[in-house]
Order: sequence, then C-alpha cells, then structure tokens
Amino acid sequence: MVTPSLFRRLLGPAIDAMAPALRAVHDSDADQILSGFATIEASRDPVARLLCRVMRLPAPGSDVPVTVRFARRGGIEHWHRTFGDRHYNSTLHARRGLLVERMGPATNVFHISVVAGALHLDLIGFRFLGIPLPRHMRPACNAVERDRDGAFTFDIPVGLPGLGRVIHYCGRLETIHD
Repeated sequence: MVTPSLFRRLLGPAIDAMAPALRAVHDSDADQILSGFATIEASRDPVARLLCRVMRLPAPGSDVPVTVRFARRGGIEHWHRTFGDRHYNSTLHARRGLLVERMGPATNVFHISVVAGALHLDLIGFRFLGIPLPRHMRPACNAVERDRDGAFTFDIPVGLPGLGRVIHYCGRLETIHD
C-alpha cells in the first residue's frame, strides 16, 4: 500500500485545487530535482546577516542558480537546497495537521492551505534550539508557491520583530527529468 504524500495528508482533497506545477511536486512519493534561478534580498543589519549566515540561508544576489532536491522516505520529506554556493537542508513531517520543518537549530511550524491554486505556508510556531519562542519574538513568514506559465515559483519573505525584513527570496524552478 502506497502512503499518500505528505502534502496530500495535510491538505486532503484541497490538494486537487493546487496548480499543476505545484501538485506535480507536492503530491508525489517520488524523489525529484528542480532547478532554476532566484533573486535574494537580505537586510543590511549585521544581526540579521549573522542570523541568515547561521541558518545557512541564501546570500543576496540576482539570477542566483538554485537546485532543490526532494527526497521522500516513509512520509517524511528531506529538502536539500542549493542557492549559488550556499547549501541548506530541512526535514519536513506532519504533526497534528500542521507542517513541521526542522532546519538546523530551528523548527518551523506552518499552517498550509491552497488559495486560488497557490500553496500558502504561514508560519504559526517556531523553536530555536528546542525552545519555543512566543508570538511576539518569532519570525514572520508567509510563503507562497505558485504555477506561473507551467513553472513552479516561490516567494519567501522572512522578518523578525525589531529587525524587519531579514531576507526575501523568490524564484522559478523547473523539474529536471533524468
């Protein structure tokens, strides 16, 4: 028996309203590789830059080459991202109807939904080194993935209280077929 994809388990029938380029990625149990380009804007604040570096988030730039490898194992997804010369990984799983992403010392908890074919990932919880941060201290992130002209696009703004926008990266990816 095949286990439904992580995103199908979280979204249920709403996943069928997701745009085709997104559904092809998120409603699959197969490993996949996508590549493309991104634009990354980062804060000039030294604390914000240090946090981005610690989290291994992308460095600022335009037309930065991007590769994302999705590896699926038993209901858990491992995302391996490369933005230029920076690499970072995360592990995603479902917990109580929410998407939980472990990324280095941080754990992000997202409520996900499909709106007009787009996937919305809204950060509703955050732990750093296992310590939950209260709402007034945690990052703000309302990421959106869309299908634009048959390609997978992403728009990920991240802000922090007192620092404002820390990083914003957006781009376009296409599936690499072996």
